[in-house]
Amino acid sequence: MTYGKKDLPYPYSQDFSGIVTRVKGVRESTRAALVNSLKVASYLKAGANLVERNLGAPKVVAPNSDGRKEYWSGLNFLSERALSREVAELEPPFLRQRGTGPYRSTWASHDDYLNDLLAFLFHAMNYDPQYGAELETRGDWLATDDSFVDAVHRAVFHEILAICRMPLFRLQLVVCATADRNDGIHDAIANNYAGALDPWMKVYEQTIAARGFRLREGITLEQFTNILAAMTEGFAIRHLGDPGSGVLGGPADNLAGMGILAMMNSYLEPADEPPGPTLREVFEGAAQPIEHGE
Repeated sequence: MTYGKKDLPYPYSQDFSGIVTRVKGVRESTRAALVNSLKVASYLKAGANLVERNLGAPKVVAPNSDGRKEYWSGLNFLSERALSREVAELEPPFLRQRGTGPYRSTWASHDDYLNDLLAFLFHAMNYDPQYGAELETRGDWLATDDSFVDAVHRAVFHEILAICRMPLFRLQLVVCATADRNDGIHDAIANNYAGALDPWMKVYEQTIAARGFRLREGITLEQFTNILAAMTEGFAIRHLGDPGSGVLGGPADNLAGMGILAMMNSYLEPADEPPGPTLREVFEGAAQPIEHGE
C-alpha cells in the first residue's frame, strides 16, 4: 500500500513550510517538495520518539552492572546512529529508512536536522497532543467551582503534574541552557509558548469576569497570563528537581496554589467598586521611608 502525507497522524500531516528550513537541495522547488515529504516527516517522527522515550515521565531505571543508574547528558540520545535505528523501525504510514544514506542526502549536517527537529517539536501544533485535552476541564474549575480558592489550588496542582509529564517541558529545560548560542531555539520556544498560553489567556479572561473581578490598573491580560505561567513553570522545575520539598502538596492545599492566589490577590480587584491604585502605588505608599544618617 502506498501512503501519502495526508495519511500521517497529526501533527505530521501538517504543512512544515517555514518550520523545516534546512533540508538539502540545489533548487528551491526540490527543497519545498522535500519539506513536506514522507521522508522528512518520518525522520521528525523518529526524533520525536527519541525525545519522548528519553525525556518523558521517568520510569523505574534498573541499575547497570556496576550498580549505577544510566544517565543521559543533554541531547546525546539524538545521535545520528540512534536516529537511524529509530527511523528503520517506524510503522506505516511513516517511511522506513535503512542506513545513514537517506538521512545524509536530506540534511547537510546533524546540526541542521536538530534545528529543524526543535523547530517542529516546539511548534504550537505539538503542544496539545502532549499536553492532553484537560485544559478545558481545569478552565471550567476556575470559572464555575463553588470555591474559587479551592479551584485555584486544584487547577495548579493538576497543571504542574501535566507539565512535569510533558517531554517537551523537559526538552525545553535542556535547550534553554544553550539558547543564547542559537537564535532559532528562541524562536521555536516562543512559538511553543504561544500555543500554550493563548488558551489560558481566554480562560483567565472568562474567569475574571465570572468571579466579579477586573484587572487592577497597570497590568494587561497578557502580562497577567505570562506572570502566572512563569510562576507555574518555576514551581514545576522545583518539583522536578526536589519532589520532596512539599511545593506541590495535594490538590486541596499546596504551596504553588498559595503563590498563585497571592499573585491574583495583588492584581485583581472587585469589578463593582471604583478602580483602586496600581500595585506600585500601593507599595510605595505603604512602605516605610528609609532614614539616612547625616
